[in-house]
Amino acid sequence: MVCPVLLFITPAQSQGFETFANFPCTTGSYTSGSFPGQDGSEWAYIQCRGDKFIELPTPCLGKKRNPSAKLVSGTLAKGCHTIIFSYRQAFSTAVNLNLLVNGEVVKNVTSEGGNADTAVVYSSDSIVLKLSGNFVIEFRQADSLNSGQVCIDNIFWTSYETGMGTGGYNAAEGSGHGAGFECNGKQLKLSCHSKGEKDLRVISMDGRPVRELRFTGLELDLLLDDCPGGLYVAILRDNENKIISTGKLVLH
Repeated sequence: MVCPVLLFITPAQSQGFETFANFPCTTGSYTSGSFPGQDGSEWAYIQCRGDKFIELPTPCLGKKRNPSAKLVSGTLAKGCHTIIFSYRQAFSTAVNLNLLVNGEVVKNVTSEGGNADTAVVYSSDSIVLKLSGNFVIEFRQADSLNSGQVCIDNIFWTSYETGMGTGGYNAAEGSGHGAGFECNGKQLKLSCHSKGEKDLRVISMDGRPVRELRFTGLELDLLLDDCPGGLYVAILRDNENKIISTGKLVLH
């Protein structure tokens, strides 16, 4: 039996969730700069473009760039128990991407290559780190000359404090403000303080939208009975397409 729990969560508490909603680039030009992350830190991007995406906006690391393309978080607190992210090959060259935490490579992800593979969104799967204290997340091309352009999106991590992991969730967890998610099995309940028309999108970790709807009012009941059990992203936007809240859903 799964007990429903209603959670109103501010960023950088028991989990982190970065959708790159503040990433400023939308064109095919390679640029470098920084932007405030949803995790509360300042993210830096080097030689990235924004016209190739998973869930717009999305940073896309370049190929054969000087300096080499990368994406780096600011300093994050409360440790990292597990981390997972989505990625997509942007052009025909295969992905060869490293995830580093505190400067150490903890995961290498690849793709098959070829034009057909640009339509596939991959998940890194859950990476268990059990790392305490402050940490920095970095995505870097494994081979600065031959690694293909790669889109990175929807990064989740759970905290790890005093040797105790906090990686298991039975309910939805929301970050941001103005909304809460309640999840019991595959029954999702949403409550928020934002009036007017809103847009809710539920996305699987392979980047596929599994449910999209617009609604008014302050509450919503939604049955996701056609979705396999697993991890999903919920994004709630207002009628100006600004994000009200985001959440991680674990369906059973």
